[in-house]
Amino acid sequence: MRLLRTWSCVRQPAQDYTPQATTLFSRFAERHGLAYQAVDAPVEILWEFPEQVGLSLPMTLGLQNNDELNFGVPGFWSYFFPFPKVASEFEQVLDAWVEGRARIARRGLTSRLQVPIGNGTWSTVYTARGHLTWDHPSEFIQNIAAPHRPPP
Repeated sequence: MRLLRTWSCVRQPAQDYTPQATTLFSRFAERHGLAYQAVDAPVEILWEFPEQVGLSLPMTLGLQNNDELNFGVPGFWSYFFPFPKVASEFEQVLDAWVEGRARIARRGLTSRLQVPIGNGTWSTVYTARGHLTWDHPSEFIQNIAAPHRPPP
């Protein structure tokens, strides 16, 4: 009988990047003037950003397994890791999302987080496969950016 290894068995324990992720999330929220709620969850960090000026969809940011950054909107969830290698790109993707320059494209059970690379073409920065409910009228979702508002 062949045994299958689970991801947690293969992956080495990671350094805890909770302070750095908190700084990244705080910097992002302040830069865009976004309100959030820290949620008590069985992960290191989980912040929920409700619909508000600057966000046409609720958004969730998280850190789990010490070094795994998460970005989610209804119908889409992503995992970026390890923290030291992906933090800068992750923050750029978050900025692009809030500014309306990123999108999620869905075809069948596959969703792709994409950013523009010019000439009307898009680059996929994350691909998710699964059965998350897609309650959107189109196969594309995108934040409808609002004019920047200064933090309170």
